[in-house]
Amino acid sequence: MSQAPQDQLQQAFVQASLALARLEMFAQQARSRQRDQEAEFYEALAASLRVHTRRFLMLMRGKLGDAEANLEETKVEMLPGLLQGYAGLVAEADRQGQRVAGTALDQSAQVAQRQGDLAQALGEDGSADYLVCSICGWIATGSAPERCPVCGAVHEKFQPVA
Repeated sequence: MSQAPQDQLQQAFVQASLALARLEMFAQQARSRQRDQEAEFYEALAASLRVHTRRFLMLMRGKLGDAEANLEETKVEMLPGLLQGYAGLVAEADRQGQRVAGTALDQSAQVAQRQGDLAQALGEDGSADYLVCSICGWIATGSAPERCPVCGAVHEKFQPVA
């Protein structure tokens, strides 16, 4: 039995996204070990897969909207969907006694809540400098907190968004 084209695109998107994430980690590890040729190779593979993921996503969702439509999609669909999805996964991990996975998923849910709050407040306070916790992904505005409110990472773990 054949899959519908949307299902095939979604499966390809998930596979490419997972491979992309792993290749980025491989590149980071190779750089930290001064294996520059390998790092550049992994970075090239990751860049190629970024092209694939964008293409698959565009085919699944259609063309991007204007700025207002994109912000509305982010506020109303994307971020609430992530939060709801994470909440279900946290409950399932807890039910199965998967403490480590549950903790990571719960932190992701807290980050998604923060992202939603930031999206709702966008434009109210003028421009903001964003810093992202490299451990859990929580977004700080202005300056890094002494400790991440989600995972407890020290302020040095926050990276500015260019």
